[in-house]
Amino acid sequence: MEGYRSIEINEDSPFSLDSTLASGQAPRWEKVNGWWYGVVKDNVIKTRQLDDKIYFSGCSERYYREYFSLDYNLKEFYDSFSDDMYLKSAIEANPGLRLVGQDPWECLCFQLTINKKRTSPGEDCFTRISQKFGDEIELDGKIYHTFPTAETLVKEGLSKLKTCNLGYKANNIHSAAKKVAEDPLWSKKIESMKSEDAIKIISGFRGVKPTVAEWILIFAFRRYELFPVDSHIRSRMVKKYLSDVHFPNNSKTIDNYILNFAQDHFQEYSAYALEYLFASPNSL
Repeated sequence: MEGYRSIEINEDSPFSLDSTLASGQAPRWEKVNGWWYGVVKDNVIKTRQLDDKIYFSGCSERYYREYFSLDYNLKEFYDSFSDDMYLKSAIEANPGLRLVGQDPWECLCFQLTINKKRTSPGEDCFTRISQKFGDEIELDGKIYHTFPTAETLVKEGLSKLKTCNLGYKANNIHSAAKKVAEDPLWSKKIESMKSEDAIKIISGFRGVKPTVAEWILIFAFRRYELFPVDSHIRSRMVKKYLSDVHFPNNSKTIDNYILNFAQDHFQEYSAYALEYLFASPNSL
């Protein structure tokens, strides 16, 4: 396909562009006439998959591979859980689903703005912030906007941020912007930390709970050994994997049990297992 870079996908390294982007992991991806368009950092990536070939523009092949984690051994993950009926069902429902590698600052803000239910492009707070403060990029007759830097949001101020109809989230975003602007190397410091220490640091951002900090570490820092447990995951894990266990009426005790089970059962594949189970609710 002229004008586009391409990558061949083989059965030893499965990848489904549709399953990955439709899962709602990352903000501002939309599918138009068979093509996916997404603003990633300072570029608009345009991409589509035709059988076992990926076509794309807007970034280098190296960046594309890193963003979509194409070098992650997904087949090894599949083979490790061929006897797990629930995870096997989730894998069969979404073959080729991969975790997207996100920019730390954008991932932090996305997690601060999303609702419990993943939202559609154009309807979320993240997009409204981008449209208000980001730089314009035109592609195929449409205007896209980059997500503003922390320094930009600090300079514009909280009052302007509130015009994006963010509610209480405006205060959280502005607070995060100030902390990041004051410490530009914050993400580099997180990279060198153990996960338990990184969770504490990220939870120090206003509005970030430990489970949200874990998702940020998964998407932005590839800490795939993590398994964030919320009420949604709790009820489903207990129903399917732990139905024969008697729990006291204490959510913290249950969550600790689930976490220990996940770390023992899923191990270094915990985040991938969770994403597949999350994307395939019928499997749980």
